[in-house]
Amino acid sequence: MREPQQGDFKARLASFTRWFPGNKSVKMSAMLLNLLKQPLLHFLIAGGAIFAFNALTTPPSDPAAALNDHQILVDHTTLLDFMQYRAKAFEPAYFETQLAALSDDELNTLIGDYVREEALYREALAMGMNEGDYIIRQRLVQKVEFLLENLVAQLPDPDAETLAAFYQERLADYHVDAVYTFTHIFFDAQQGGMETAHRRAERQLLESTNITFEDASQYGDRYPFLQNYVERTRDFVANNFSTGFVEALDLLPAETPVWQGPIESRYGVHLVMLRERADPFTPALEQIRDRVLDDYRYETLVRRRQEAEAGVVAGYEVIRALEEDSP
Repeated sequence: MREPQQGDFKARLASFTRWFPGNKSVKMSAMLLNLLKQPLLHFLIAGGAIFAFNALTTPPSDPAAALNDHQILVDHTTLLDFMQYRAKAFEPAYFETQLAALSDDELNTLIGDYVREEALYREALAMGMNEGDYIIRQRLVQKVEFLLENLVAQLPDPDAETLAAFYQERLADYHVDAVYTFTHIFFDAQQGGMETAHRRAERQLLESTNITFEDASQYGDRYPFLQNYVERTRDFVANNFSTGFVEALDLLPAETPVWQGPIESRYGVHLVMLRERADPFTPALEQIRDRVLDDYRYETLVRRRQEAEAGVVAGYEVIRALEEDSP
């Protein structure tokens, strides 16, 4: 049997309505049936249903959506995400605790870090360097940082007066600590106590005439740190022995390499052959001018870059929406 065609249906419907020219309800029914068969109507009905469903299920709009391009919203969720991305660890519960435990100063520092990053990120987007994820965001921030650094990199060298003032303000940075070159023979206090270690050292001192600098490791007990100390600073030696040990080294003559002691440390007793001791000093500016000039250039570059970044950040209005800030 032939399947009925759409044309057959329309023809029969038209023939049927001619028998009832005065029956408007029948004509309306026919028109309605014809309308319901139209694909466009089906599309409109489906679209309306989807729109209604979204309207009922979509949460209220993001407050940030109402901000302009020069406003930065700082809220609890923003800072929580920022902390996790920065730490490269996504543990919401842990960072919730960390965020809640921040002091006012720590919170303001965190907000400042986020605002700085967000401002530089938006500046990168405004320059068309935008992609999608957080790694790209960080790269874009770095690009703006490099751009700002390049803008301030061409700095004129300071005059003599400026460099001298810079040097005087940082004399402690150029101080050279005392350095020592020596070897030692160790007698462990754990083997019979400090008095026993002293007696062993004194006996060894009487027999040390022919012991050279290089032969020291063949005598005494094994020391937990170094055997030979070559141009080691005062702090380094004090950490390995004790402050009293270094003070004793300062009293020993260093002109002739002979065995001297005994000298106590926190570990026991030592015989020492001191080859060289250089007293602490601060070199004159003329001796280290290149180093001081490099330091000046670096510090000036960092300061001016930070000032340039602050100028970018200042172009944005920060809107805080944290629970702690609400009345």
